[in-house]
Amino acid sequence: MYSTSFDAPSSVSTEITLSSLFTGAPAPQHEGAAGILRRWATDYLSKSHPELGRKGAVCPFTMPSIKKDLFWVAFLDGDNLDRAAISGALTEVIEEFQSSPPVDANDEMLKTALLVFPDLEDHSLIDEIQLEFKNLFIKYDLMIGQFYPGCGESGLWNTHFRPLDAPYAMIAIRHVTSSDYPFLASDENWAAAYLTKFAPHIPARVRNDMAKRIASGKAA
Repeated sequence: MYSTSFDAPSSVSTEITLSSLFTGAPAPQHEGAAGILRRWATDYLSKSHPELGRKGAVCPFTMPSIKKDLFWVAFLDGDNLDRAAISGALTEVIEEFQSSPPVDANDEMLKTALLVFPDLEDHSLIDEIQLEFKNLFIKYDLMIGQFYPGCGESGLWNTHFRPLDAPYAMIAIRHVTSSDYPFLASDENWAAAYLTKFAPHIPARVRNDMAKRIASGKAA
């Protein structure tokens, strides 16, 4: 279990609570968005796609997470959110994500949390904050990802596919898995965190050298 005492960016405290997307009771103003997100999770993330470039679901972990009732959501309303508001809400969601059960079982790897911004149309801050938090929280074994309408990030297996296009702006949190290597190989710190988790018996000096080589494309 990793510590939940995070060195998060300065932020504004908000009242954010995670609940199950599929068995929870959303606030009345979020019922419509919750329904759209449920369909997106089951009909898109959990299914194959002809443009994906590989076999299997767009996100292989979504349906197992849903079946265990570990697919959670929180909403932050407002069409003019600033960095402090988004960072504060995301910090709260991450802390609740880490402390919510299961925390010491195999099912912990299936926990998924979405912080959704149903009114936000300016997505520039989402990209910036996602990268900032990914850099910060990778050492805590967390993957931080962004989704929003029209997100132009390319797929790993087909550069013409846009897997992060979504009905609403949101930031997703889950644990790092062994299959995340392709998502982490482009950055030395990310690669080092990956090797620390999945190759702990390799001496730290060797891991750090491997991470440098991986990120620079000189692993061979």
